[in-house]
Amino acid sequence: MPKIKNSSLTLILVFFLSFLLFFKFYLTSITENFAFNQIISFNNILSKKLIDNFFSDNNNIKESATTTIKKIILNDLGYENWLKYIDFIDIYLYFQDIIYDSKEDLIISVNLSKDQGLICIYRLLEDKYVLSNTIKDLCYIKNVSSIRIEPSKKTFLVIEEILDEMIGSYFVDNFVRIFSETNGEFIEVFRQSLDYTAFYFEKWENPNVSNPKWYKITENSVVDNITLEKENIIINISKSLSKYVNSNPSTFTDSSNYKLISQHSYDIKLAWSELYNSFILAEGKILSRNIDVGIIEDTTQTVDYLLNLTGKYYKVIDKNNVILYIDKNDIIITKDFSAL
Repeated sequence: MPKIKNSSLTLILVFFLSFLLFFKFYLTSITENFAFNQIISFNNILSKKLIDNFFSDNNNIKESATTTIKKIILNDLGYENWLKYIDFIDIYLYFQDIIYDSKEDLIISVNLSKDQGLICIYRLLEDKYVLSNTIKDLCYIKNVSSIRIEPSKKTFLVIEEILDEMIGSYFVDNFVRIFSETNGEFIEVFRQSLDYTAFYFEKWENPNVSNPKWYKITENSVVDNITLEKENIIINISKSLSKYVNSNPSTFTDSSNYKLISQHSYDIKLAWSELYNSFILAEGKILSRNIDVGIIEDTTQTVDYLLNLTGKYYKVIDKNNVILYIDKNDIIITKDFSAL
C-alpha cells in the first residue's frame, strides 16, 4: 500500500507541475497574441494606438509597429515597389504644430536610401492620423524641426539633410532647407550649406591644361534661428569659403596635401517676403526686362565662384516663383535688408 500511495503522490505532483507549465505558456501566448493582434488589426490605418506602440518600451511591439507604419506610408504614397526594401528604410516620428491650429501634427521622415528621403505630414482626426502633405525629392534626412514666429502666425519646417557624392562627384554637402506652407503645399523657401567639401580636378574644365591640379573647396556656415527684427522675419548667416590646392595630385583626397590659397567670410541677412514667398537678400528690378524680383543669392559669395565656375550673377525669384540667374549689372537694388 505505501508504494501505491507514493505513486499516486508522484502522479499528482507531475500533473500539478504540468498544469502550472501549461498555464504559464498559455498566459505568454495570450499576451503575445494580444500584442500581435493589436498590430494586425490596424491594417492600413495609422491609428493613435499604433503610433503609441511605436514608442513602446516593448521591443517586439515597437518593431511590429515600425514595420506596419512603413507599410502604411508606402501604400499612402503609392510607393508599393519599395515594400521589398522595407527592412532598409528608416523612419523617425516628430510631433509639431506646423499648421498653426494648436494641435500637434505627426511628421514622419522617411529615408528610402542613403540619398533619397521624404517627409509625410499626418493630421489627427478622431483616433487616427490622415495624410495631409508630403515633401518629396529630399536627400538623406538627419533631423526635422519647426519654428513658429509670433505674432505673424507663420510656421517654418526646418529639415537638415546630407548628400554624400564622394564616389563619382567628389563632394559631401550637409545642408539645411526650410519649407513653408502655401495654399496647402509645402514649398522650399531657403537653402544653405552648413558643411560642404568638394574636390575639383582642373582638367575637367580644361582638358588641354598642362600639369593639372586638384583643388578642394569648403563652405562652413552658421545659420541663426529665424527671428523677428523690426517686424521682419530674419535669418542671419555667417559663412566662410575656402580654396585649397593639392601639392600631390596622386592622392587628391588626403587633406594633408592641400594648401590654403584663398579664404573669404560673409555675414548675410535675409528677410521673409510674402510677395515672393521666400527668404531674400533684397528686392530689385531687372533693367532689361523691367520686372521686379526678389534677390535670393549673390553668386560671388559661393564656392563655385572660387573656382571661376560662375560669373557675377544674382539668383532671383519673380512673383510667379520662377528662379532666374541675372547678371548683376542688369539689376538695380530697390530695397536692401542687410541694414536691418
